[in-house]
Amino acid sequence: WSHGWAWMGREGVVMSPKLYIMLLTYTNDPDGPRAAYAQRTLTTVLDRLSYSGPISVHIADDGSPEPHVARLVEIAGGYSKVQGVTATNANRAGYGASYNLATQVVHQHASLVLPLEDDWELVHDLDLDHYAHALVECAPIGCVRMGYLGYTQPLRGELHTCADRRYLLFDPDSLEHHVAAGHPRLETVTWERSVGPWVEGLDPGTTEWEWCGRPAARSGVAWPMDTPLSGWFAHIGTIQARTDQMEVVG
Repeated sequence: WSHGWAWMGREGVVMSPKLYIMLLTYTNDPDGPRAAYAQRTLTTVLDRLSYSGPISVHIADDGSPEPHVARLVEIAGGYSKVQGVTATNANRAGYGASYNLATQVVHQHASLVLPLEDDWELVHDLDLDHYAHALVECAPIGCVRMGYLGYTQPLRGELHTCADRRYLLFDPDSLEHHVAAGHPRLETVTWERSVGPWVEGLDPGTTEWEWCGRPAARSGVAWPMDTPLSGWFAHIGTIQARTDQMEVVG
């Protein structure tokens, strides 16, 4: 497999592809609430997430003061489960540009990506092996939603079973626009590349809306039916994700 994909290693030992946890963040105040949310997001993920394969962390920053990024790098580097920590700085180019810059690093070294915005707390112990297995073994799944199943329009799907677990594979023609978006996702690099780069130079909401409307972003998206009713992650704080970045296009 490309990018180190492997599930069965030598002598029958199960292997897992490399995972990159990618934290998208920005704050103009390294001592403010957004910085605290980012630290809490990263800490809870590294405390409660388990995975049998190699894990690295990437801080995708959009021009925060240096102490903010330094603190996040320090937190991630303090975990023995983390093999490496990298960072990029989009210098206030906006959400889409920051995402694209980060993937230029992450896609070189990993097969799986867990993108996180900086205000999602992991509130349950989460074993990613089950869902990584589905991404490796169960075509056509390329993206696994890790949140509760929210929608505002009809969201159709069909049941798939993989390794004794059931998934709802979404119909790409569902009326709901946000088939893939909403809460963190576990994705293959191959799936991310099929969707393509995020549009740059637009406000965050329009950026996400454009991405969600692409046919590739609506295909191969699955939701695990053993997800807690409230989702694995909880939104924290009162500042909506990416709100600070509105000033880029405002």
